[in-house]
Amino acid sequence: MTLTERGRIEEGAIILSRPLGLPDGTEVVVQIEAVENGMGGVVVTDDPRSLPFFGMWADRADMNDPEGWLQRERNLWQQRATRPD
Repeated sequence: MTLTERGRIEEGAIILSRPLGLPDGTEVVVQIEAVENGMGGVVVTDDPRSLPFFGMWADRADMNDPEGWLQRERNLWQQRATRPD
C-alpha cells in the first residue's frame, strides 16, 4: 500500500494535514520531498491559486470549453484502444 500526503515541518517534526488511518505500530518508509515554487524556495500555502502553475493554460483557445476538450480527448483515447478491422 502506498499513501501520498502533504504535511509541514514544525519544530523538526512532520505535521500531516489529516490522520493517516494506519494502526499504531505499522512500520512505514518515509520519503521527504520539499514543495518548491520554481524559484528555489519552498511553497507553504493552502491557496492553490498562489502556486506558480495555476492558470498556465488560461490563454489556450482549446481550454475555453474544458468539458468539451476532455470529451474529445476521451474519444481519441477510445479510438486508440480499439483496432480497425
